Amino acid sequence: MRNPATRAELVKLARILETDVESLEHLSYLEAERLRTLREGITEALFEKFRATFSGFARLSSMLPLGISARISERVLGPTLSGRIAGEMPPKKAIELSERLSDTFLADTCLHIDPVRAKPIIAGFPVDRAVAITRLLLERGEMITMGRFVDVLPRDTLFAATDAITREADLLAISFFVENSDQLDQVIDYLDVERRETIIHAAAREDLWPEVIATLLRIGKVPRMAMSELAMAQDAAILDSLIRAAAAEDLWPALLTMADEIPESAIGRLAEQPAFGEANVIRSVIDSIVANDLWARFRGQLTAMGTDRVARLIEVAAAERAPFLWELDKRLAGDDADVEALRRAVRELDTDTRKRASAACDNGHLASALAGVG
Repeated sequence: MRNPATRAELVKLARILETDVESLEHLSYLEAERLRTLREGITEALFEKFRATFSGFARLSSMLPLGISARISERVLGPTLSGRIAGEMPPKKAIELSERLSDTFLADTCLHIDPVRAKPIIAGFPVDRAVAITRLLLERGEMITMGRFVDVLPRDTLFAATDAITREADLLAISFFVENSDQLDQVIDYLDVERRETIIHAAAREDLWPEVIATLLRIGKVPRMAMSELAMAQDAAILDSLIRAAAAEDLWPALLTMADEIPESAIGRLAEQPAFGEANVIRSVIDSIVANDLWARFRGQLTAMGTDRVARLIEVAAAERAPFLWELDKRLAGDDADVEALRRAVRELDTDTRKRASAACDNGHLASALAGVG
């Protein structure tokens, strides 16, 4: 499966092209950053094509009385044109005009505003009005639109909107589409521990682990470590859901990246869960390591995984993924800590498994460990 950041970019690209994500599957091989560049280029091209028209309407609107401009916006121009024009208006005039427009119309217009262009307007927009529009967008399920606005919201508005979103699953869905990591850091820092924990429970309950992982990868190291350790401290049911989501959605690259930042004890607790010993889960780990060239990160976690889990991994690999053992054996160096972890694991294997594993190996340290067990 593609990584969460790539999926988020494909969804946003589909939105601006007014198509479905499935029609863009041929682009899923691209990295998220390249997709973002493509999306921003298309957005800019679409705007520039009609910029003279938008600017002309903006000048006309600035010359008319506010009441007339408001009626023209709602009854003639509609939300699409009004949204495009807003970014070309003087911020003060745009805010004054918005006072004459209904919340419903403003919510409709939000779908067509470029928040980056409209940032000066958003900075001066009343907080209470922003919260009212947040609730309307939430009712409509406009998570992409809300995520785009999070990127530029002033601090007070950001926190007020966060408080207005009472379902943690909604917070996760919105965060999936946020690009400004500094804004995400502020939100995580603003949330108390209880609400952070509720977010983790929502991820498990509503299968939103990809959204959680995508968010964690984009926030700063300190809040990421805090959220990761909090997740690892949850009960067995939560950890089981994370493991199964990682296997189904190939979240292992992200999890192995974050594993470098959290204590070994937390990794060990995840690895000791029963689901981590299931053959299909182990196959997904092995396949992800090979496909994503995660050898160094994987080897760095062998000690933390624990002897039993490393032994189980060798057992499954010997039976179903023999080339993995050959490649692993070839990459080992004698003074590496992971070699000792493998030696301990080998002692837990039965004779038949050791023979199968040995036959799959190169002539490296793992092969030697397998041959040296009496």
